[in-house]
Amino acid sequence: MVKNKMIRRQTSPILHFRKELSAPPVAKRAPNVSIRTIEVPDDVAAWLQLRDRAIAGLTPLPRSWTTADFLAEMLDKPWWRADRCWIAEASDSPHTAPTMIGSATLAERVRIHNSTLVVHWLIVDPTWRRRGIARLLMSHLEQIAWDAGHREVQLETHAGWSAAVAFYQSIGYAPCS
Repeated sequence: MVKNKMIRRQTSPILHFRKELSAPPVAKRAPNVSIRTIEVPDDVAAWLQLRDRAIAGLTPLPRSWTTADFLAEMLDKPWWRADRCWIAEASDSPHTAPTMIGSATLAERVRIHNSTLVVHWLIVDPTWRRRGIARLLMSHLEQIAWDAGHREVQLETHAGWSAAVAFYQSIGYAPCS
């Protein structure tokens, strides 16, 4: 006897979004926060710690990275450019060293006839969320994209990370069809 098998359609846990840049992005500001490019190798340990803090509450929980993972996932990729990896820093006072509170990385996927800019990483320290840090980083990278002549930015995120999905939609990113 052969039992009927139900065939279930597998859906990807990864969502793809895009945003058309129809005008120059409006620069966002966050009080006492500055943006700079990453300095490798000096910033790698702090970036890894920031990533661990940022992903701590996610389900599914990505595994922690080592320096070797950072090198393999970032520096060893053909799209990697230190000038397209930004760090958001904040300082409690002019007399204290700034703390890394966020980061965004913009990758360029090159094809034969064109290229697409893709947000590769956007992370914000949980204690700094809902203060405009992610908006600041995204407006910064969208301005870089605009200045480079790109009129679209894409990204992907996990379907289970509802806060990330809601954030991206709130700043104009729509699912790719």
